[in-house]
Amino acid sequence: MYQLKHWHAVLDGLASAVLLVDSHLRIVFTNSAAQQLIGKSDRGLFEHSITQYLGDHMAGDLCNTLSTGQGFTRRETPLLLEGKTLAVDLSANRLTEDLNDHLVVELRWVDHLSKLRKETHLLAGEVGARELARGLAHEIKNPLGGIRGAAQLLSRQMDEQGDQELLNVIVDEVDRLSGLVDRLKGLEAIQENEEINIHSVLERTRTLIESEYGEQIEVVRDYDPSIPALWADAEQLVQALLNLAKNAAQSLTENPVDAPTLTLRTRVVRQVVIAGQPYRLALRVTLGDNGPGIPEALQETLFLPMVSGRAQGSGLGLAIAQQVVTRHHGLVEFDSEPGRTRFYLTLPLNLQHEGAA
Repeated sequence: MYQLKHWHAVLDGLASAVLLVDSHLRIVFTNSAAQQLIGKSDRGLFEHSITQYLGDHMAGDLCNTLSTGQGFTRRETPLLLEGKTLAVDLSANRLTEDLNDHLVVELRWVDHLSKLRKETHLLAGEVGARELARGLAHEIKNPLGGIRGAAQLLSRQMDEQGDQELLNVIVDEVDRLSGLVDRLKGLEAIQENEEINIHSVLERTRTLIESEYGEQIEVVRDYDPSIPALWADAEQLVQALLNLAKNAAQSLTENPVDAPTLTLRTRVVRQVVIAGQPYRLALRVTLGDNGPGIPEALQETLFLPMVSGRAQGSGLGLAIAQQVVTRHHGLVEFDSEPGRTRFYLTLPLNLQHEGAA
């Protein structure tokens, strides 16, 4: 016989937001998807009027369904949240038998499918990046060693200065390509997790950026000091954050930007879903800049290896950052327009205690 906790688990497994509303239009139950959509916990929503989120104009339709039992559906209904409004498809129906004085309200975020498609695209790109990195490293590394060895042997037999310089160019370029392959192999680095303070990682990133770019840009810190410890590999996160921060710094210094600024921000977010896996708490690190933005032609392929908007760029920084964050069960996302670019790293908290690898 199924128990109440089993039905809660079923509802929490749904992608649609489900809310149970009593005869006074007060919320008495929400599933995980509803909590994520509204941005509040079950306790934070309990006994709040649903009209707080749907507007007072919906009260009449909801009360009519309670009295007549006639359900209804509304397309692209505004969902009123703190600081923003989302368009949702809404369905409301009265329950039967012992709960016939209650409504079940289902909300489906209109933009949710496009968000899922975008996340799936990012994760698929990360897998493609890893496979491409493995193949490139294997195919390139051995021939490079042979070319370098042959050039060194020839250099011992050459007397003319011009020939020596050409051979030196070959050796230098082979070494440069070999370093590139080593960076590709870095996509497969072994992960060594421990409890870390994300702000220590960000401070190391900030110090490295300021040492390289001096006073060319201003780095602004906006940290939430209450964020708990993160179960992660500190060195790999420094690498990921530094890659993102360097991209921003290069964009700011290589283009005409008034008061170039890089902002590092941390916040806790609740009830997030990453790659279909729900998490109660997650850390969100935002790296923002006021540079020219990411060209629209690059945005779909930005996390693939060898994709770069800079003439001298290797196109590996973002691919490595995405791979590092994915190994931590997280995701890197971004939005960009001229004058405002934001990269978001979302990393689950309490993974060690929840039994995640």
